[in-house]
Amino acid sequence: MSSTTSPTLHSSSRETTPEPAKTPLWMSLYVHSVRPPAVNEDTISSVPSANNPRPLRAMPDNAEYWVSNAGEAFTFKFPATLDIEGQFDRSGAYFNLPRTGLDLGAIKKMRAQFEVRPLDAEARDVFPAEAIRCSSATLDMLNVLHGEAEDARNAHDSRAAYPRDAPFWRTSNGGENNGFSIVVTTDLLLGNIPDPAKASVPRLRRCDIGSTYTRVIVRQRRPLTPQIDVEGDTMQSPSKAKAAASAGSPPSGDPVPTTTLEPGTLRLSDLPDPLGRYAAVITQYGLQECTVIAPNVRDGHGVLIGPHEYRSKLKTGDVVMLECQLKLWTISPSRREGGPGEDRNGSRRYQVMLKSMQLLPDARVTPATFANYFSDVKGKRKAHDVPEDDHPNKRFAEEDANSEGEGSRKAYGDADDDEDLYGEQPMQVTD
Repeated sequence: MSSTTSPTLHSSSRETTPEPAKTPLWMSLYVHSVRPPAVNEDTISSVPSANNPRPLRAMPDNAEYWVSNAGEAFTFKFPATLDIEGQFDRSGAYFNLPRTGLDLGAIKKMRAQFEVRPLDAEARDVFPAEAIRCSSATLDMLNVLHGEAEDARNAHDSRAAYPRDAPFWRTSNGGENNGFSIVVTTDLLLGNIPDPAKASVPRLRRCDIGSTYTRVIVRQRRPLTPQIDVEGDTMQSPSKAKAAASAGSPPSGDPVPTTTLEPGTLRLSDLPDPLGRYAAVITQYGLQECTVIAPNVRDGHGVLIGPHEYRSKLKTGDVVMLECQLKLWTISPSRREGGPGEDRNGSRRYQVMLKSMQLLPDARVTPATFANYFSDVKGKRKAHDVPEDDHPNKRFAEEDANSEGEGSRKAYGDADDDEDLYGEQPMQVTD
């Protein structure tokens, strides 16, 4: 009897398979994954394979960018899950700073890195198929663009002469996180960093003219090193002038304004500093006025999440929608004697640069909004009578544009020829 009823039961179970629950996360993923510039199988057609990547005049660095048919930096969106505990994540207290040898050069290059993973293709009861396809297609697209760039640049070299390359993705072997991940890098996190070359002479005022006696105290943080008193006419001695400038005191001894920053501005000194590394470099290089510049990372209600809050407000497994651009750094062969053999041919570093990150679910996606995006079983979008001014596509576009406008900032002045420096700075963090 069981043999005759089994097919009927099996068929019935297939016909009555429940649809996935339309949770706020499910609806948000659907809406964001079908809105341009979310990645799909046709996205790559907007990126010419010829002459890509290439230098882009609008950018303030020497990197090569992938450029769209419109001649602009190729920008795309995709959903993923955060892996804050991942091997390549750098969103902790000291971000991507070296573990030793912290100096002004390293501080100028400080960025955050987020390790993200494609949505689980098996979790169709949690994620809509459209979002899973978008997430998966992104990794495929990065693979194709990387391969095209490598083929074009290696076309005239023997395999032995190929530079070492670091692709857009990383590989994790073994454990629960076995598979591929993408490392997304933010713009520079710090601004208002003084130029040591311009701090060699103090700025005098009218009341300092003719001063014959100046006392400058330079405090040293090293143990058993006494404070140094410099006496005499500051402008008669370059060494005394430099000491006065480093100490931040005018020759007259009059107090100077402690800050020119707006109230509530987040400084480098306000970041979590469990090992005291920031405190040491602030004192050494006079970074009391150094400000924190926040990438456009927002929670589900659109509230900015500052770099000092990443570890308290972001966690592994969070689903996010990322907006990114791509660039390539070509590093010349190492000429250092005894340098790593793997760098004898130079190297290429492929970077996914973060423009914005939105935690999901998105509070803007309500059931009513979702209904205007959801497709029927034939793949046709339902037509709802929505006033043009209130249409979700238009409203979302306006809100996204406003967010970008708030976050736009002139390129940081120190972004010159260093391969780690990248253009525009998003918004300044305030408490």
